[in-house]
Amino acid sequence: MQVARPPRRPIRVLPPNVAARIAAGEVIERPASVVKELVENALDAGASRIRISVRGGGLHEIRVSDDGCGIPADELPLALQRHATSKLAEDDLERIETLGFRGEALPSIAAVAELTIASATSDAPVGRQLTVRGGRILADEPIAHPPGTTVTVRHLFEDLPARLAHVRNTRAEMAEIARVVQRLAIAAPHVRIALRIEDRVVLQTTGSGDRRVVLSELYGPTLASSLLPFGPLKIGDCSCSGFVSSPDLTRSSRRHLHVVVNGRWAQSRTVLALLEAAYQPLLPRGRHPVLVLVITADPAAVDVNIHPAKLEVRLRAERELGQAIAEEVRSLLARTPRRFTFLEATPAIDPVRAAIAETPRPYDRPETEEPILTPAFPPLRLIGQVRERLLLLEGPAMLLLVDQHRAHERVLYERLAAAHPSADDTVPLPEPLVIDVRPAYRDRFARWLDELAAYGFQAEPFGPRSFLVRTVPALPGVVAGPPELQDLGQPAALAPALLALLEESEDAWDDTSWRDRLLIQLACRLAVRRGRPLARPAMRALVQAWGATKTPAICPHGSPIVLRVEDETLAHQFDW
Repeated sequence: MQVARPPRRPIRVLPPNVAARIAAGEVIERPASVVKELVENALDAGASRIRISVRGGGLHEIRVSDDGCGIPADELPLALQRHATSKLAEDDLERIETLGFRGEALPSIAAVAELTIASATSDAPVGRQLTVRGGRILADEPIAHPPGTTVTVRHLFEDLPARLAHVRNTRAEMAEIARVVQRLAIAAPHVRIALRIEDRVVLQTTGSGDRRVVLSELYGPTLASSLLPFGPLKIGDCSCSGFVSSPDLTRSSRRHLHVVVNGRWAQSRTVLALLEAAYQPLLPRGRHPVLVLVITADPAAVDVNIHPAKLEVRLRAERELGQAIAEEVRSLLARTPRRFTFLEATPAIDPVRAAIAETPRPYDRPETEEPILTPAFPPLRLIGQVRERLLLLEGPAMLLLVDQHRAHERVLYERLAAAHPSADDTVPLPEPLVIDVRPAYRDRFARWLDELAAYGFQAEPFGPRSFLVRTVPALPGVVAGPPELQDLGQPAALAPALLALLEESEDAWDDTSWRDRLLIQLACRLAVRRGRPLARPAMRALVQAWGATKTPAICPHGSPIVLRVEDETLAHQFDW
């Protein structure tokens, strides 16, 4: 069966209105794209206040007003022509310092909607207003307008039924518009931004210039109290700083990871991937922090012209930059204990008794022990063991509750991860440990011997289906380590831990995470159990070893090791 050839058509230049609609398909994907482009224009105009109003999910009407420099009346028609812009003074695409630069936003919007633009400058007695649809000017008239610009977009995608069918869910479009405005507000904390949807204010910032204040206005005061600042870091030509939420406050999606490069909210895939790899082991599975990373770089070192919507950037020395930031965030989260909070405030039982409350008295306890000094925490005083599973510590203006199993697990995990098979790092067992494996697993275990040797486990075949483990790494509380920790862990669990890993699919052995699973499995099974009473010297030695780890706040599984109860929390609950 022969397929008929399509008739040959001559090559021709497309009409301007068709070319405009094709270009608009790349720039204007949905109502939120319109809001983004118009607000970025307002920011480039030097606005200190921007008001956004949306109706019908942005399909019926979008209005953006600003108090920027305005557009002179004689230049207003030019602003609606494709690739006409005031933002490239010297036609230099290597040093872009504005959010917009292509001159595509207004003509692209006018190609798929009815657009009305009114603008005035401070030195003109009257402004000018144009209404455009489908590339044709429908109205041109003078207007009384304060300095600045107002753009109104109506009937978006009305002439594009296929595109309109994909954006009929107005609730989803309103949520996306709010997200876009939130990102722009984070990138421009010095600008007062208000978003109204169906005449209801859903987002508003004060333009204080303080990014922490803006985050509090957008996310609420709970986030503000959980923000951990980091930086500034100097990496090459770049300066980096920002905020990350403490492990107490996480989100289920990556939408709250904000990267601002030279005032532009954007995404750097390399930097974000390195950041996620750094924080993932420290947070519960599937959770992400609220993070704001602000990067200031030489414009020549930033490529912003790689995405139709300008949502991605590439940076010079991007990997080195991402690694330095990721290590800073990892270290910060790793050393931040989770905060203990009560579900409800406890009301005063009797108002009369509360009014004549006792006068606080100093409570003196004889100090018989030196404070415990560690790199990760301020001086701590051991109070004791709680329910034979938690260690209670007192520090400056706080109490710490430490899970004894997870703390020991963290010590063992980091010791295994840093193990080197040298004479100083390995300990010969008084009696070799015999591990019996099923015949089907004997060859697999034999291939595993080199991996075990890299961590200090010296093993050899012994008979048809057994192996002898003669040396193991020095593991505090399990084998060797401080005498106070002797017999703290579970050395008998070593053989079951290794056998459990043998039963994994052999395909998983090629996975780069297999070695980490090996270390986590060993650390978890060998660590001291919950429910075991500990002598006071053992508790002190365990706290000392745990406080010297790199990641004392989170166990290798990503669960919290320590909870912080602050004095102000206790004072509030007890009405002190």
